[in-house]
This record gives sequence, C-alpha cells and structure tokens, in this order.
Amino acid sequence: MKTVYSILLSFLSVVSICAQDTMVYKKVLSGHNGPVEAISFSNDGHYFASGGWDNSVRLYSIDSTQQFEYLRTLSGHHAAVICVAISPDNRYVATSSKDCTFSVYELETGKLRFTSRDHKKAVTQVFFDPSSQILITASEDGTARVYRVQDLEQVSPKSLELKYDSKINGAQLSPRKGKFLIATDDSKAVEIDINGKISARFAGHTARVGCLDVSHNRRILATGSDDKTIKLWDIKTRKLRYTLEGHGWKVTSVHFSADDRYLISSCNNGEVKIWDVKLGNEVSDLPKLGTNARQAMFSPDMKRIAVATFQSGSKFGPIIYQTPYEKQSRKKKSKKRPNKK
Repeated sequence: MKTVYSILLSFLSVVSICAQDTMVYKKVLSGHNGPVEAISFSNDGHYFASGGWDNSVRLYSIDSTQQFEYLRTLSGHHAAVICVAISPDNRYVATSSKDCTFSVYELETGKLRFTSRDHKKAVTQVFFDPSSQILITASEDGTARVYRVQDLEQVSPKSLELKYDSKINGAQLSPRKGKFLIATDDSKAVEIDINGKISARFAGHTARVGCLDVSHNRRILATGSDDKTIKLWDIKTRKLRYTLEGHGWKVTSVHFSADDRYLISSCNNGEVKIWDVKLGNEVSDLPKLGTNARQAMFSPDMKRIAVATFQSGSKFGPIIYQTPYEKQSRKKKSKKRPNKK
C-alpha cells in the first residue's frame, strides 16, 4: 500500500511540474561593465532602468512591440548601485548606492537634479509613492527618510527621519495613513509612524528580512528572508496568510504583479519563482541561473519579466523573459437600476 501511495505522490508531483507556466528567454540587455543589482519598470511600461556594480544606471525606452531601446547612462555614484526607481509620473529616476548616497535624475534629459548624503551607510532602497509626491529611502544605518519630491531641487531639502535599532533593508508606505512598513535585520517587518513608534509587527521569520512589497490593492504584505522563505501577511489583521517555501538560499526580492494575482521572487542561488497569491503555491520556476539573482520584476502589462543578475562573462545586463500572462483588469460592480414602468 505504501508503495502505491508513493507512486501516486510521484505522479502528482510530475503532473504539477509539467503543468507549470512556461517563461521564454528573450534576451540580455547587455551594456553594463559589471553585475546587475537593480531593475525598475515605469508604471506605464514605457521605460526600464537597470543599475549595477559598474556604479551606473542604464535607461531604456520600450516601444509598442516590446522592444527595448537604449537611451542613456546615468553616472555619478562611486560604488555599486543597489536600487533604482522611476517615478509614476515619469519625471524622475532615483538611484541608491553602496556609497551611502542617493541621487535623483530627470528621466527625459538624464540631468542630475539632486544627490543626498543624509545617510551614513549604504542606501538600500528608493521608493516613490503612487502620487509621485513622496520619495522614501532606506539605509543600513537604521534610518528611513521621507522627502517631498518638489523639495529635491533645493540645496538642502528637509526630510522626515524614521529611526530603527537595526539595519533597514526596504521601506514602503503602509496603507494606514502616516505609517510606513520597513524590512529589518532583526527577523521581522514592522509598521512605524512618523515618530518611529512601532504600531505593528509582522514576526515569524527566523533570519534577516531582506525585502518587502505591498500589493497594489494595499491589502497584502510580502516579506522575503535569509531563512529561504517568503511570507504573505494580511496587513489589516496582521495575520499570516501563507509561508512560501522552495527557495534554496536567501530571498533577494519579492514583487507583486500589476493585478496582484502573482508574486515573483528571486534568490541568491539564481532561482526565480512565481507564486499564486490567492492559493499560496508555486506556478512557475524559471531555469536556474548560474549565479546570484538579485531582483525579479513583472512589466506592468505582465507580458515580460526582467531579472537582475550577477551574470558573468562577456555580457552583463538584466535578462528579459516572455510570460504567458496578461494583466487582468478588475471588474467594477455595476449598480442595477430599477426598471421604470
């Protein structure tokens, strides 16, 4: 009986693997002179940026046929670029680096508008809010800072400093007004207010939380950890929905798809996985890269995936894949009008 049961389990496992969604390799956007650490699509899908260990950011435009056209290189950092973000209104590109600075450039011209040295250690994240009015930064110095974008062209713009007692590896706005969600080195994500007071803890990981993302509907928090797992949390109730297991090493990034159906994650051993958010199971496993995968992200229309990798050899650059997906629009409930007699 045990033998029959084992055979059945093996068969179901094979069926599950065969049924996984297939990603098709398209190209490497070569041009960097070192490993690629960071990537970002613009919200409208018209632009793409990549940053790497050559201390630079390469900017591309994307046409209607999904072709990536190189526009320009943004330079100025003196160490590896860790994160890059394009503002939702396509006005600015923000970059952060291991040189303890972050910079803001005009997207259209590539002109440097502002460089900050407010942080004392590597700046791990830059993040624009959906209105393009606020820029949030996070740092290994245990602080996150909040800037008004309109102030960034001033000589010394003021910022709101959020302090924490361990390294901050990522920061985003919380759905709750006046609060922020941060990923920390002390094995948890926390929600803090403008005074640094903790209002919620998302605890359950057993190692450093290296990355986080908030779903577009503002209901779910995803956290990725050095403990090789990803956790999906209900932000309102703070309850754990799922623990996603399957990565073989540290999780380096988590990102929701534009319609919140899927979560894509990357790992230090070169794995990139896609998960069904509603069911909490893996639906695709890209062919394992031969080196570190630092970040993975869907394009806004979900037809492409970009992966930042430590790919070595003659070609350094993010890898682009084609997906079998399309963004699903949320159906609005129509109000039935009473029939007039």
